Amino acid sequence: MMNVRQGPPAIVVGIDADGTGQGSGALRYAIGQARARGSWVRMVHVAPSVLPEGGMWPTQARETTYLRRAGQQVLDRAVSNARTSAPDVQVDPLLGHGPVVPELVAAAADGALVVLGRESRRGLERLITGATTLGVTERSSVPVVVVPADWEPSDHGRVVVGVKSPGGAGELLSHAFATAAVLGSELRVVHVKEAPEAGAAPGHGTDEQSTARMLETAVHEWSAAFPDVPVETSLLHGEPVAALLGAATDGDILVLARHHRDLRHLVRLGPVPRAVLGSSTTPVEIVPLNGSPETAPLVLERSGAFLKT
Repeated sequence: MMNVRQGPPAIVVGIDADGTGQGSGALRYAIGQARARGSWVRMVHVAPSVLPEGGMWPTQARETTYLRRAGQQVLDRAVSNARTSAPDVQVDPLLGHGPVVPELVAAAADGALVVLGRESRRGLERLITGATTLGVTERSSVPVVVVPADWEPSDHGRVVVGVKSPGGAGELLSHAFATAAVLGSELRVVHVKEAPEAGAAPGHGTDEQSTARMLETAVHEWSAAFPDVPVETSLLHGEPVAALLGAATDGDILVLARHHRDLRHLVRLGPVPRAVLGSSTTPVEIVPLNGSPETAPLVLERSGAFLKT
């Protein structure tokens, strides 16, 4: 189903059956990202492979033809509306057919990121679409941004990144700094130290100081590689989900990691990112990590000029 074109990688946005991408928030976000990156938008709609229960057709071929035609109509309407509202952004359609999650993952494989809407409906429909969002987020090889259905562009000028382990945050910080640089935003790096359970022995101050130093050191190394990105670090206390949601309220996006699955991380997406995805009013970007350590590039200063190697 892939169409290939030259130039910057696409911003891929999923379009649902009503042609809105789970509300227009996701499409607005995708268009804004395309503008900021000098890129373009690939609008993807996946037609189902079978009719809803109760649908009857004489042959499977006629059923497939009907579903493809209906899916193409949905996509054509969505693309037409997008081109009218954002004539300065190149928009290309892509129609998939079959299981939604694999089709969306494949459509985004050569993109810069994939944007999905977090819809607000209830009941079985929300359960199904929620499973699609989670499935793509857990399987995509590129970052996935989940956007509330009613999201409107903000002008905070701030990217917020939540770091779970300061000592091994190289991959995530690399992405966060690069994102802030592209968007011309400042970067806020936060680490949440969870409050001890009732009755547990209190933590040592030296442990907290050590964590803070590790966070500052990791951020300083990447800050030297991105001198034009203003950055601050925050060591927060409390329940992680609530702390991250609070930190993101004055941000344009909250960036979190999806760990490479190994013996330490048996599940693709942890419970904290899952919970944040389900309730954040700020777009949440999930960055897939490949499991290899990454260090900041060596930066030498010569006569006031930074040379990256």
